[in-house]
Amino acid sequence: MTLWGGSYEYWGALGMKYYKRGLSLLARYRNDSGGNIAISFAVGAIAMMGCMGAAMDFSTLSNAKSRSQSIADQTVLAAAIFVKTNGREPNPPVPVAEGETPNEEEGYLDSSYRVYTAEDLGYEFKGWVDGGASNVNVEVIYDGTAKEARVKVTGNTMPTFLQVFGHHNLEFEAEATAKYEEYDFYDPASIIMVLDNSGSMAFDDKKLVLAENSNDWEDQDDVLPRIEALQNHASNFMTTLKSLVGDQSSNDDKVLRTGMLAYNTDTINGRTVSMNWGTDNVKTSIGRMAADGGTNSAPPIDTAREWFENEDTEHTNIHGKDPLKFMVFMTDGINTSGGSTWVDEDETGQWRGLVCQRYNRRGTCRYYDYDTVEQETEPTYGYGWEEGSWQPTGNIQSVSDCTAMKNDGVKIYSIGFALAEGYYDTNRYFGYETNTYIDTDVRDQAYAFLAECASDADTFLTAENAEQLEDAFTRIGNDIQTEIIRLSN
Repeated sequence: MTLWGGSYEYWGALGMKYYKRGLSLLARYRNDSGGNIAISFAVGAIAMMGCMGAAMDFSTLSNAKSRSQSIADQTVLAAAIFVKTNGREPNPPVPVAEGETPNEEEGYLDSSYRVYTAEDLGYEFKGWVDGGASNVNVEVIYDGTAKEARVKVTGNTMPTFLQVFGHHNLEFEAEATAKYEEYDFYDPASIIMVLDNSGSMAFDDKKLVLAENSNDWEDQDDVLPRIEALQNHASNFMTTLKSLVGDQSSNDDKVLRTGMLAYNTDTINGRTVSMNWGTDNVKTSIGRMAADGGTNSAPPIDTAREWFENEDTEHTNIHGKDPLKFMVFMTDGINTSGGSTWVDEDETGQWRGLVCQRYNRRGTCRYYDYDTVEQETEPTYGYGWEEGSWQPTGNIQSVSDCTAMKNDGVKIYSIGFALAEGYYDTNRYFGYETNTYIDTDVRDQAYAFLAECASDADTFLTAENAEQLEDAFTRIGNDIQTEIIRLSN
């Protein structure tokens, strides 16, 4: 696509050219005492500022276009795979024009046509687009004649500098095509799921709400125990993967290895599946999951790191290629087991230092022990004070292993599940009717931990209920498919 007679790259290069010219003018202004230099500086500064502003606008446009291409690739592949697997087109969840079919003049006589927004499909644009993802259209065409799906993503960015010249939006678009029958693996893969089976997973996925005209709490519609929601959508995730790889009984067909680690206070051996070719064993184990115990993600994540270290060898022995590696990590809260560790940190208002705990008969301290206090400034008694905070040891160890895996090429997806602030029905988990409250501190701690473990901002997902958990697994599945399957466009 071109704009004003030039490409995005052209305008970015032009901005850089004038940026360098502006720096040169500044140097001349500093070294030249002649009167004319002031005029040259003024003119050059205006040109420099203008081109820098334009370059910023087109940089934003380029980012939006790159994001839209990723959405187009993921959406078209998911569409093609769905048709091949199910023998029909999907029913769109939020179509703009349900059942609309483009006319013959548009060339889609034997096609069906859907339009979604990027928001409908669970994507974000992080301020690049006026109105965000809800103003980005994703057009999906299922072409029965060509036996392919086609996707076009379109939207507009919000320029800042270029609005001075009357350009209030800059258009971007991206397209992708995938044949229903003509995709193939171009990279093998290994996928490990690390899934929370702690006691809180017995609680409802949606928070309680006040009944109409009453002070009584009641369930929302379609509420589910969290563990049941996880079983449903993790199992569907495995089904989708199986539809991609098909039969892997012969070495020539082996492309995907999967494993699963269920955990509460530790890894639950009876619900854990070591790495193996295919998906059936993991899917069977998902059906055995249950909610009980505390929460400590450190042991299973450490095991996942060890498993990944052997995956290159397992794959190269079969087909001579190193696999792509993915970990899907889901939890519904912070680590509550495994103790706490003091971490040095500024501006927490918490201090730890050595203080006298016992005096002898002469009034002198026999020994010192650590104490923690909360105040704005360092205490004046005792010694060795450090500002910081107590953090779950499980978080620290998990992040350390996540970092090691990311450095080794593992792509990590993390999901924070059912963490909206509010009261939740515990479904008699403690033996009697009660509910529990999740506050913003718990939510924020969990989200911060999961974001740190994830590979980047796009692979950290939140799911406040079962429907959103389904969306999260679908997003991850589409992303993995895009990386390991060859498109026909």
